[in-house]
Amino acid sequence: MKRKYINSILLILVFIVFLIGIQSAFGQQQFANAITSENQVDNSGRAIDGDFLSSAVVKANSGIAFGLGAYSGHIELEFPNQIPANQTSYIRLDTEDDLLPYLLGGNLGGLLADVAGFVLLGNQEFSVDVKNNNTSILQEDSGIANSFITNSMRVVTDKNGDYFMAVSPNENYNRIRLQNRVGSLVGLGTEKELNVYGASTSDGASNCLNADYTSFDGTGITLDLLNISGAGVTNPEFAIDDDLNTYSELGFGIVNVAATMSQTAYFDGVSDATDVFYVTLGVDPSLLQLGVLDNIQVSADDGTSTDVFTDNLSNLLNVDLLGLLTDVGTVTIPIETGTSVDRISIDLSSLLGVNLGQSIRIYDVYSAPSMPEIDVNSQNVVICEGSSASLVATTANPITEELLWYDAETDGNLLAVLGSGESFDTGVLSTSTTYYVAARKIGCINESPRESVTVTVSPIPTAADIEVNNNGIYCSSNDVVLVPTSGIDGTYDWFFDVNATNQITDNLIDGVVVYNISDSGTLTISGLDEGSSPYDYFVRLRTDDADCTNVDGDLKEVNVTVVDSNFNVESSLDTVLSLQDVLDVNNTNATISLVGSVSGDANEGDTVTISINDMNFTGNLDANLEYNIDIPGLDVLSDVDNAVELLISSGLCSVTDQLPIPIPELPIEDILQVFCASDNPTLLDLQLNLEDGVFFDALIGGNLLGADTPLVDGGVYFTGLLNLPIDVFARVAISVQIIDVDAPTASDSAQTFCESTSPTIGDLQVDQNEVVFYDSFVGGNILDPNDALVAGDYFVSRIENGCESEDRLQITAFIIDDVPATLIGQTENACVSTESYTYFTESNQTNYEWTVAGGVITDGGTATDDYVTVVWNELQNTSIQVAYLSTDTCNPNKELLTEIATMRCGEVLGAEFCLEVYNEFSPNSDGFNDFFEVECITDYGNTVRIYNRNGNLVFETQDYQNNWDGIANVGGVLNKGDHLPAGTYYYAINIPELNRDLVGWLHLAR
Repeated sequence: MKRKYINSILLILVFIVFLIGIQSAFGQQQFANAITSENQVDNSGRAIDGDFLSSAVVKANSGIAFGLGAYSGHIELEFPNQIPANQTSYIRLDTEDDLLPYLLGGNLGGLLADVAGFVLLGNQEFSVDVKNNNTSILQEDSGIANSFITNSMRVVTDKNGDYFMAVSPNENYNRIRLQNRVGSLVGLGTEKELNVYGASTSDGASNCLNADYTSFDGTGITLDLLNISGAGVTNPEFAIDDDLNTYSELGFGIVNVAATMSQTAYFDGVSDATDVFYVTLGVDPSLLQLGVLDNIQVSADDGTSTDVFTDNLSNLLNVDLLGLLTDVGTVTIPIETGTSVDRISIDLSSLLGVNLGQSIRIYDVYSAPSMPEIDVNSQNVVICEGSSASLVATTANPITEELLWYDAETDGNLLAVLGSGESFDTGVLSTSTTYYVAARKIGCINESPRESVTVTVSPIPTAADIEVNNNGIYCSSNDVVLVPTSGIDGTYDWFFDVNATNQITDNLIDGVVVYNISDSGTLTISGLDEGSSPYDYFVRLRTDDADCTNVDGDLKEVNVTVVDSNFNVESSLDTVLSLQDVLDVNNTNATISLVGSVSGDANEGDTVTISINDMNFTGNLDANLEYNIDIPGLDVLSDVDNAVELLISSGLCSVTDQLPIPIPELPIEDILQVFCASDNPTLLDLQLNLEDGVFFDALIGGNLLGADTPLVDGGVYFTGLLNLPIDVFARVAISVQIIDVDAPTASDSAQTFCESTSPTIGDLQVDQNEVVFYDSFVGGNILDPNDALVAGDYFVSRIENGCESEDRLQITAFIIDDVPATLIGQTENACVSTESYTYFTESNQTNYEWTVAGGVITDGGTATDDYVTVVWNELQNTSIQVAYLSTDTCNPNKELLTEIATMRCGEVLGAEFCLEVYNEFSPNSDGFNDFFEVECITDYGNTVRIYNRNGNLVFETQDYQNNWDGIANVGGVLNKGDHLPAGTYYYAINIPELNRDLVGWLHLAR
């Protein structure tokens, strides 16, 4: 038991050591710390001291004549642990011949060297060999054209302009061998040095991703473009130098060829799937109008040479970012790859046919958290002057990320560093202020772009900000009306004292005095008498935006004096308005006479004032205590409350009364009106009994609609009179239903009919009953269903609820003719008992039945044969009958009886005609029997046709000259000029001079 326990402990220790090794291999930066092989190296230990500022020197020499004394040097570095496949390592190196600036450009390396007048191949050369122990898994050599151009091994530079080799093999590795040598162009006795500073993996243990290296590449670039147009990448290291005032530039100049230019930023570790990358780009706004955003692509990969993320700027820019890029020419774009990556590439593809220099600027490429999210309660914050606000923002990963609060969008002062969700206190504010907050990983430098938060400061109202409409002196019989106004939006509170301790509330009753306060803050007081006059009231303002109010003691004071009076009257408005009056006002701006009478303490000559729309119109009472005052009609109809205020004045005191204006209602026939979509109805189709009526798109306000505005299903349209507010002449809402009938359907859009059935248009199969047939997809003529159906296209609409579908169903009709059976072969002057004749009918049919009378079948004639070969033995009653099952859907059962005219051949074609067919030949160019020959055929005008076993014509000619060598001159089964395969064929020779046909078989041998 004790031994078992000790073994378990050992296993656990071994497992812990294994985990430590795994962490070392995958989680921390590794430096190559051993040299497994070296030759011609000075200070080799400096390549493994973990210091990229000191280097080993690998030497090579061209030697003297005939290679004497020549040597190449190498150094092989080993990492302490095996590095996983696709994890990138970086080797800092320098060449004496300054090769690396050209190799930095990938595919452009050779061209860049040519521009500089430098021969890239044949001078100093070096190679890099990535190994797993002694097994080589990846090699590149500067002495070979187009080396170092894949993601597996690239020359890169850091922000300081130092050069590195980035290697990302797709297998595990632990060694890197670098060799230095001289090329074929180096003179005798020349020594070249290769400086190797060391090799390390990226710092995978750090969660602060930094763009440490970069390279660039291009396609479609020529030497002329580099020389003349200035194509290429300038200052590539500026894209990763963390300075927004510097940038690299990718460009083509003015080009008209398909080309690309790209720059890649390499990060010092592999990202998490949730990490966000940011690219700050600059683009000429004039190029935006030409669609350059579709030609700028951002991609990412994880060292496998395969993009795991790619998208163009058209998709990556939201509306706000696009507006920023358009306005200022630069923008920072967030890139969320959704997977682990260690490099980001920006590609620019050329715009063809553009007479502008094409380039983009890359200011920065970095990784940082997502932009903070502003808490909903910290958005649109408004505070009163002299107070503070607490602002809250959150990060995507609260445990690992923190917030930085600033006073400027860029640069500025750092005000606070807080955790996610912690409150930022602005301190006391006197003016509106905007703050900016960014997110970063704790312990890291890179920050996300800043999110803005504006705190609006609302001023505290003062007594001077309030005005009160006050007559000052009032009759005891009249109400006191106090109307407060201000340039500051808000609500009003009324008090009996300046310190706001005794508030006046709506409908407050104090003895016989009644206080009423309207929603707008107007204070109306009734029941005041002369005995306690004068009266003092106080009003304060409470702002709408932040609920700020006057300081106690700084309220607006209002003084009211009341005098005694017994002036009491009653009034009436007798004017009655008709719809015609409304129309007249609307059309001619006519006036309206408001007439009425007054009774009570009024006297002849008393003044009558009508107040409407903040305007006063004055008249006097006549002997009958009646008044008649003309007022512009539009003012009457557009009064806000559809009522006039009538003021009757007698001496100092007056009496007011509110009298309603009798506005007629708008007539309408039907509040819901139904139309067919196929009629394309517009506003003109709405039915109403109102001349000069117009339509709006809203019940209140809205836009005036044109008479040609199309009606939409479920739409509501509002009719009224122009220039009249809706509170005077209310608009009427008309709801619209548009019946949109779907196009008819059919089980088959291609329908076939037999000509023998005499089909009509009505025979076309449609799933619906009520349909209409047309001769075109749009417009066209209606077709009679009883008309004969002909092959072609027909278009069918559907009728439903009295409406016709706008869309039509297209049906293509096919008319099948009844095709009779045919027979190919010699039917006249067939020789009896001397030769055989082959007859053909349609091929590719089934259930053939052959019946021969007066002859014997020697070949074919079965149920699967489309031919029969017969030797005739009778001179009378000779015939062939064939029947078969056809693919013809109209009449599949085909049958044909053909009479055969036989004869004794010696009686017709005797020796005197000198015609004899040699029915075997071998066209093999051996000079013997190479042509199909018919003796004496050239003595007669003739037509010769040759058929294959399937009855297909393969050769045809007139006045045959015995020169056919088995080559087809009829296209179809074979192409013209093809050599016919060996086999049996059939000839048909027509000789008009003899009125005879020679028909038989021939054999073509190869």
